[in-house]
Amino acid sequence: MCAARKSSEDAVYKKLKNAIRKRYIKQGSQLVEVALAQQLGVSRTPVRSAIKRLEVEGLVNSIPNRGAFVITPTSREIEETFHVRIELECMAARLTATRITPQQIDELNRLIEIEGRIFDKTDLDEYDVINANLHMKIAEYSGNKVLYSYVKELLDRTRIYLILFDPFFKLEFSPTINAHQAIVNALAHGSAEQAELAVRAHLQNSVDGLEAVDVMPDDYLSI
Repeated sequence: MCAARKSSEDAVYKKLKNAIRKRYIKQGSQLVEVALAQQLGVSRTPVRSAIKRLEVEGLVNSIPNRGAFVITPTSREIEETFHVRIELECMAARLTATRITPQQIDELNRLIEIEGRIFDKTDLDEYDVINANLHMKIAEYSGNKVLYSYVKELLDRTRIYLILFDPFFKLEFSPTINAHQAIVNALAHGSAEQAELAVRAHLQNSVDGLEAVDVMPDDYLSI
């Protein structure tokens, strides 16, 4: 793939994902290649590739003979997924608190520092990656590979919900840095109880902060 084509595909992918994140493209909306290509001023090829990438991430569902649609998770599905994730991450935090090393604490603090810098640049995709890395590191440090794999699976699913509902893009300060620091401080003190409480409060706050916005501008792709 030539550099120009790759650049075009990346630009279309970011444009569509950002429009979904900001709810300019509503949940359940069909992503029509021809219409999107015309509005974005590109051929259908980069649009098709972008839709495929969004489908792999779980944001889009392709239905045979019908087309590609932005997913529409139910409130119950979101609640049940977060509930299981909370319990598993609390378990990971308890285990990690009993065995974490000073070097691992340094790594977690480094991720929090990077998280703050990225938030200031409003690079939402990179922020998602760093945020997920911190949670996955805590699960990894638990030493339980099965637990790690389940946390990763649930984290990937809940990240989709956060993209659809999280008001992150409207915030002036990071809602997670202080919460992450509280978790790391508890781990540094070897307190399994405090680490669990900090994780539970952080993730529950994420659930409580989800919101649905129904009013969309007509020119959702021109922003």
